[in-house]
Amino acid sequence: MSSTDSPGLWPRLCGDLPPLDVPFLDQEPDGPTRHLALALAYRGDGFLGWQVQPKGPTVQGALEKALTKLCDQPIRVAASGRTDTGVHAWGQVASFATSSTLSLERMRRGLSSLLPPAVWLRALGPVPEGFHARYSAQRKTYHYYLWPQAQGGLFLDGLCWPLRDALDLAPMAQALAGLVGTIDMAAFASAGGDPGESTVRVLHRAEISPVPGGLLEVRLTASGFLRHCVRNLVGSLVQVGQGRMEPSEMARMAQAGKRLHPGPKAPPHGLYLARVFYTRPPT
Repeated sequence: MSSTDSPGLWPRLCGDLPPLDVPFLDQEPDGPTRHLALALAYRGDGFLGWQVQPKGPTVQGALEKALTKLCDQPIRVAASGRTDTGVHAWGQVASFATSSTLSLERMRRGLSSLLPPAVWLRALGPVPEGFHARYSAQRKTYHYYLWPQAQGGLFLDGLCWPLRDALDLAPMAQALAGLVGTIDMAAFASAGGDPGESTVRVLHRAEISPVPGGLLEVRLTASGFLRHCVRNLVGSLVQVGQGRMEPSEMARMAQAGKRLHPGPKAPPHGLYLARVFYTRPPT
């Protein structure tokens, strides 16, 4: 992966976000029902995750409230996937249908005004009628940021996982390389969620590298992920980096489809939904 693909956390926090892969149409088709999609970046630490719930603020709730007001009709959106409480996003995608005649430009301006400061509208536009933010997705990329031997974390609080110990990068990279391919993600999933008919997914890329500022960046691209899968996987990876588990054990768990070595779940605030692919990306 080139430095252009992964400039590290600092440029991302300054707005150098991953590109989008949403199949926006050049022109909006005529018809009574409009099929639209949007892309969002958000800080997750002020929300109880993506999905609407009665206990507190959610990203979906804020978005649907704004769209309902602008479109003057109830709007429900479908997201590419749910993010947990505290998880961030650079390229979350949501789709919806509406009969509103409000222009796209006025809808963009309205959303930018009505959405909370922690949510940024990156793009909005028409998509083909059959497009669905979740079911049309082919791959997703998540990034996770570790800060080994963390020092002075006041200004990074809620943005990465600070660790007291050093981490050995070589066995961690070896462990990730052993996971690439078709794996049973039940080995790293938490109970609950909707895995569909199978828990088997294709992990296309799994890499770790140092990035500026003393952090380590874990990059995972797969055909899909199960509930808490990335966080549990990173928790096991940290055990490898600390010398508490052999690198080969992660692949053995994936082959078995079981958590053979219970370990810590990485905290949500180091996790970022980086990009959702709707066209087949280059390998």
